[in-house]
Amino acid sequence: MMKSTENVRLAEEGELPPVAVKLNIWHKILFYFVGLTAALTICLLIRLSNKLAADAQRKAMVHFKEISNRIGHRFDN
Repeated sequence: MMKSTENVRLAEEGELPPVAVKLNIWHKILFYFVGLTAALTICLLIRLSNKLAADAQRKAMVHFKEISNRIGHRFDN
């Protein structure tokens, strides 16, 4: 059976090599930024959707006002 040398323990002794721990930290950082990007994208899409809905509502109100003005003038005789 091999013995560990210096401060590096063998995988057989139950300790992960330091490189694997660093990769794990980089994975956590990467997933954090991917999640942050996804959350910001969702917020941006919701904001754009709200703007489009408000614009459509504004156009609909203008359209209904125009229709009501036309109908009102027909019955003014």
